[in-house]
Amino acid sequence: MLKQKKHWIWIGILAVVLVAGLFILANWRSVGTQMANPLRHLLGVQAVAQIETVIFKVQDQIEQWKFDLGLAEAENPFGTAANPIEGTPTPALEVIPPTETLAPTPIEDSAEPGSAGDPESPTNQPTAFPLTATIAPSSTPAGWVLPDIEPFGDLQGEGLWQAYLYNPAGEVVAYRTFLQPDPERPYTLVAVVAFDLTKTNLRFVLGLKEPSKPGGPHGWGNIPVNDMQPGKLLAAFNGGFIAEHGGYGAMADGVTALAGRAGLATLAIYNNDTVRIGEWGADFYTDGDYRAWRQNALMIVHNGEINEKVYTGTEAEWGANLDGATVTLRSGVGISEDNQVLYYFAGPSLSMPVLADAMVASGAYNGMLLDINPSHAHFTAMRVEDEKLIAEALYPEEMDLWVDRYLHQWDQDFFYVTVK
Repeated sequence: MLKQKKHWIWIGILAVVLVAGLFILANWRSVGTQMANPLRHLLGVQAVAQIETVIFKVQDQIEQWKFDLGLAEAENPFGTAANPIEGTPTPALEVIPPTETLAPTPIEDSAEPGSAGDPESPTNQPTAFPLTATIAPSSTPAGWVLPDIEPFGDLQGEGLWQAYLYNPAGEVVAYRTFLQPDPERPYTLVAVVAFDLTKTNLRFVLGLKEPSKPGGPHGWGNIPVNDMQPGKLLAAFNGGFIAEHGGYGAMADGVTALAGRAGLATLAIYNNDTVRIGEWGADFYTDGDYRAWRQNALMIVHNGEINEKVYTGTEAEWGANLDGATVTLRSGVGISEDNQVLYYFAGPSLSMPVLADAMVASGAYNGMLLDINPSHAHFTAMRVEDEKLIAEALYPEEMDLWVDRYLHQWDQDFFYVTVK
């Protein structure tokens, strides 16, 4: 009788563990976000990385089974098929490169107290902002166009650019499309957003907590008041890895949260508002006239060529917790050869080689990895309703956690885009 009782107790325990495991597996986007940091402190970074790797592999296998059995099919992530948009290209942007190129030198890691770069300075504290009216997009065809991308798969609308964001004059300043670049995973869809840098400005914000080092300077996590305006703020998207996942350098508005490191992929925003993506120590140096810069892992695409290390798939080369072969929600950013078009990439079930293929196909001449994993890779367009800013997720299903995160103070660094 006692043995039989113990038997049922063990069955009950296993059932609870199984149910809990299935719940965590199905809700890892939200559960993992809450559990990850406490588990890292308890079990260590590598142990949590192994847990995440197992979870992502199981999730990917389930997705493959669903598609093989006909229980799911690939769908346009934006809900409607794209139509080609006619028009004429805008004039070329005059590029003003840095005046000098010198060998890398150490960067100051802190700002003077009370300076414009000091998060405690009164000038950097968030305040209420006035609401302004916006102008509805014009029905006149847009003047800026991009060539459609040759599709990888057979999903209707793939590679066709849709008008996505407008400036107050009614001009299209951002398009979006999607790609189906993984032949082994038809459910892997990469969303691509392309910004016209002749009509928009890119900005970078250091998060309230990340990236930073113990005792070092940190950011304030807010979009400045003068940019947080309906009709001016167009979109916002995630930055790079947190400090413990690579220690990649970051600077914004005179505050260097982490020093720059040679050989790493870097997005730089100059004080004249031009944007470049390249390698620190080869394309960028510490004496540049920068407004901000952010590093993250290695270059994915450099001068039109895919980095061969994309295919080696090691954690040491691609940072964070996962190797390049593990499929998860990944994001990246790229720029055209003429530095006029900024691309944002994001999609679930992405490996590094597949992300690289999507970048090159889209027209990214230089490209780099941003943050990965559910809840971290996040993009929102900023719509206006009743003269208020409303955040709209690029991926309604994959990016549904804290959709309006960038309209408030945020712990991690991020980029945002405004009308020029």
